[in-house]
Amino acid sequence: MTHNMGMGEVGIGLPTLLSINSMNPALLTANTLSVFDIAIQGESRTITNELNSQKAGTAGYKNLSFAFPVIPGKWTTNFGISPFSSVSYNLNSFVPIENSTDSTYIEAEGNGGLTEVNFSNGIRIFKGLSVGVKSSFVFGFTENTTTTYLLGSLSQFPTSVIEKTNYKDLIFGFGLSYGKRIGKSDHSLGFGITYDLAKDLTGKRLVRFEAIAPSGGVIIGDTLQHRSDTSAFQLPSKIGIGISWIKDNFISIGIDLTRSNWVSDAGFGNDGEVYRPAYSAGIGIEITPKYDDVNSYISRIRYRLGFSYEQMPYVVNGTNINDLGINFGWSLPIRGVSSLNMAFKFGKRGTTDNNLVKENYIKFAIGATINDRWFVRRKYN
Repeated sequence: MTHNMGMGEVGIGLPTLLSINSMNPALLTANTLSVFDIAIQGESRTITNELNSQKAGTAGYKNLSFAFPVIPGKWTTNFGISPFSSVSYNLNSFVPIENSTDSTYIEAEGNGGLTEVNFSNGIRIFKGLSVGVKSSFVFGFTENTTTTYLLGSLSQFPTSVIEKTNYKDLIFGFGLSYGKRIGKSDHSLGFGITYDLAKDLTGKRLVRFEAIAPSGGVIIGDTLQHRSDTSAFQLPSKIGIGISWIKDNFISIGIDLTRSNWVSDAGFGNDGEVYRPAYSAGIGIEITPKYDDVNSYISRIRYRLGFSYEQMPYVVNGTNINDLGINFGWSLPIRGVSSLNMAFKFGKRGTTDNNLVKENYIKFAIGATINDRWFVRRKYN
């Protein structure tokens, strides 16, 4: 959610009374009001290698989520839809042919993505202790096209390999949270843990090999080969822990650590991709100067700042890929306890070593959270 993004993507051990916590289903019990949350997101990237750089950008929805208390303070349910992953790239390169003055020109393009529809429940076992379960249906497709041109004396019609993979499956995760007041003060400590089960995400891949005429891109004859495979992409198990310290209506601080147990041959049909276990860490803070100051709107704004680091699972050309970001954001109060939310992240991903690319990016999210008391039976007309 947008508020987690503004705090360095922290939230496993941090209860959020006025927004939906999508990171730990056990913390849904903090939502004693009905909550509707919607947000859009965008990203601007500057991609650099050893020779040049280019800019790219994407935009779309971030989440659509609704939570309501079935039994206030004891059981809260959440329905939501959000992007699960995305593919968007367009690369080209020249590759020399050994023992020849000729070369090949390769264009690679990819697009598509997966969507997650989730159903989560948080249940309070006893004072301070809650458990949660999250079930998600993941579906969508990715399409990758690689076109090869032979240049020089071997010049011929270019050939393309088009791979389209459709995915759909169910995945499950669990959460636990515990919070305790420090004596009789307005301070509290929180602890959370989450665990997502490993899953073979079922997919069906359609592969086409084509020869293409340079004039008008007309296909020469029919598709040369048409192959369909059914296999799975191995989603890893993931464990996360989080701690928080809160002073009521003034400051919240959270720290999260996660580990995803990627295996080295997780790719569809074992395509040779290399993976490693992934780790992430984040720390974030939220401050509300004076939540009940009727004379100062600025004092009622919730300000957020955070830092995030991720050791990503990809190993490319024997090189590890990491991601480092600075996050910040705020929530503007509107109509009671509802709000307009904004979050930003300035980050750096990858490296230019070993013929790789580095990304400097800016992410943003804008959304709204509506809190109200719904499904209440009237006692008087």
